[in-house]
Amino acid sequence: MTKPGMSRRKFLIGSAVGGASILASGYLSFDAWASAKNNVQDIRVTPTLCDGCSNWCAINVFTKGGRIWKAEGIPIAGINQGRVCAKGHALLHEVYNKDRVKSPLKRVGPDRFEPISWEQAYKEIGEKVRTIKEKHGPESLFLVQYPEGNSALTNRFINALGSQNAFSHASTCFLPRNIGWWTTTGYAKPDQDIEHTKLGLFIGRNLGAGLQLRQLSDLSKAKDRGAKFVVVDPRFSEMAAFADQWIQIRPGSDLALTLAIANVIIAENLYQKEFVEKYTEGFDEWADKVKGYTPEWAQQRTDVPTKVIRKLAHDLAEAAPRVFAHRGYHGAMGTQYKNSFQLVRTIGCINGLLGNFNQKGGMFFAPKVKLGKLDPQKYPSPTVPEDPMADGSGDPEKYPLTPVGQGLTHAIPELAIQGKLKAGFVYHNNPLRTCPNPARVIEGYGKLDLLVSFDYVLSETASLAHYILPESYYLERDDVVHTNQSYQSKQISIRQAVIEPLYDTKPMVVILIELAQHLGIGEYFNWTLEDYNQASLAPLGVTLERLKKEGVVDLGGKWKPGEPEFKTPSGKLEFVSSTLKDYNMHPIPEWEETLTSPDPNDPHSFRLIHGKQAHLTHTRSINQEYLKEISVLNDMTRVWIHPVRAKALNIKDGESMIISNAVGKGRATAMVTEGIHKDCVFLPSGYGVFSRNLRTAFGFGISYNDFLPTYFDPMLGHCMSNEIIVRIEKAMT
Repeated sequence: MTKPGMSRRKFLIGSAVGGASILASGYLSFDAWASAKNNVQDIRVTPTLCDGCSNWCAINVFTKGGRIWKAEGIPIAGINQGRVCAKGHALLHEVYNKDRVKSPLKRVGPDRFEPISWEQAYKEIGEKVRTIKEKHGPESLFLVQYPEGNSALTNRFINALGSQNAFSHASTCFLPRNIGWWTTTGYAKPDQDIEHTKLGLFIGRNLGAGLQLRQLSDLSKAKDRGAKFVVVDPRFSEMAAFADQWIQIRPGSDLALTLAIANVIIAENLYQKEFVEKYTEGFDEWADKVKGYTPEWAQQRTDVPTKVIRKLAHDLAEAAPRVFAHRGYHGAMGTQYKNSFQLVRTIGCINGLLGNFNQKGGMFFAPKVKLGKLDPQKYPSPTVPEDPMADGSGDPEKYPLTPVGQGLTHAIPELAIQGKLKAGFVYHNNPLRTCPNPARVIEGYGKLDLLVSFDYVLSETASLAHYILPESYYLERDDVVHTNQSYQSKQISIRQAVIEPLYDTKPMVVILIELAQHLGIGEYFNWTLEDYNQASLAPLGVTLERLKKEGVVDLGGKWKPGEPEFKTPSGKLEFVSSTLKDYNMHPIPEWEETLTSPDPNDPHSFRLIHGKQAHLTHTRSINQEYLKEISVLNDMTRVWIHPVRAKALNIKDGESMIISNAVGKGRATAMVTEGIHKDCVFLPSGYGVFSRNLRTAFGFGISYNDFLPTYFDPMLGHCMSNEIIVRIEKAMT
């Protein structure tokens, strides 16, 4: 299906701004406050880093009379290039959220807490941790976090306690993408030179909602120069609206499409032969494997016509090497399907066929900044345990490819129920809401002898914790030196306090240093944040004073096209992965069925898929009243369903429907649209808050996790979050 391209201006308004026009209106007005007599003091500007998502955009935050006023992007920053999205604007005001935790809390009953002093909290936590370690061993302790800049310190903390169990959100987000690219190229996250490409292919990747502001700008620049973009997605996403061609595909069948593309490129000798001969390994074996994956074969599985598949393959080959198939994120190449890992491998190999690595307009590996470390003689580091994690990550017999330090977050409840995990620390994460099957998660975390949360609000997980040690909001704290991900050049930046903490809260670094003294690991935290940051900057020739003043420092080292360098064992792009072969796993990308499929004979049976909206990041954004208002005004919690399927169930646009399966049940408003494949319904992410302590968002919308069983992918262990089959019925009342 083709359609006219959306204009650059409309695309940026519809996605990057994502409702910011509302925020700029009288609804989010500080006119009354700004004119107050006590706010005539000088305006102050402090450079820092946004905390609205994992991009960590560099911003200048303005205060007026000691109160947060506004933010502007720092132009030099490669990740956002002076822009700020709706989340970045709205979350400035989260510092004044009425739901904030104002001091350390101790749980004294079901959802009942009492304020305690920091010293009492440290002392009691220290006593409990020592008891648990003596009785069950350090392997019964764990940390789960969204890996922020402070993750090096939180990892240091859990390792110092003798535990290897540091979990991230990888198993519910991106694990197959990283491992797939690593086993193909030796890099976990290649990038793409969008600005200079001729043709870009996006499979399940929606840059219009999973925002990175630089990439939006690059898309628009490329399109102004005549570049074409193709989106493969079961849903007419924001990215599909911007693209030149939208290919609607049966969910979970992207692998079949990409194998057929490879079939055409190889069979018709359209690949870059010189590149393949010089820089790849195992081409003949893979070429033999894909012979059977013809466009005719793929059409039966994807619902994509044969002629569309052939033309796409020809278009990609014709544009090579200034062409790319996007690396993906949480979409089809994330933790969504049983065959997602094979899809990532295939996409990597297609880019290899196109000869586009380290080429202008193609794929590349962004330059990295190597920070310095603390002097080990003066500041000793803890020994990192070499054992696999409690969930089997890093275990040659279970999940050898899943990295220790990422692990399987959704395995924690099962391990707690089994008694293998006894105490946990949760930082910048909310597993009760972001992991599958919340009833099971609540049961598991409820079994723990100790749960400590470092949250700034009483999220679902914090509400179940025994202790809450509130981290200061990002506008109130200093953090570690941050390295920016930007192909323009190597950059460093820093988060620093814009205002003094409003309540009895502390930066995470301070909490770790102070808590360590009560846990018997103080020798590993005998330094200050300033010591740590100065050590980080030492090799770079940049002073901490300069970095704080400027916010972002450009170190040069811009990426340049040239010879590609792969970090696989062979030193080449591997069509046949030597790493997978070493572990007796299928080394060649091949077809693999999804774990589940809707019943074609049951009109009530659908696959449930999900995706982001531009103004939300997970569920923490929706408790911000201005971001919630965007959802309310635009009725954005609706669930998409195809007209043919809706008619069969007598469901009209705007009517309520019931979604259910063995795991959960929920009610949603129908959005009847041809912009969704008939096999599935689409549920937007970021909703479904069930903590009553989050008063703005409580009970607003539902989450796909409410319907997701506790799955473990056989190879990597990830959660397979689109392998959900639900029953759709019209709500009677």
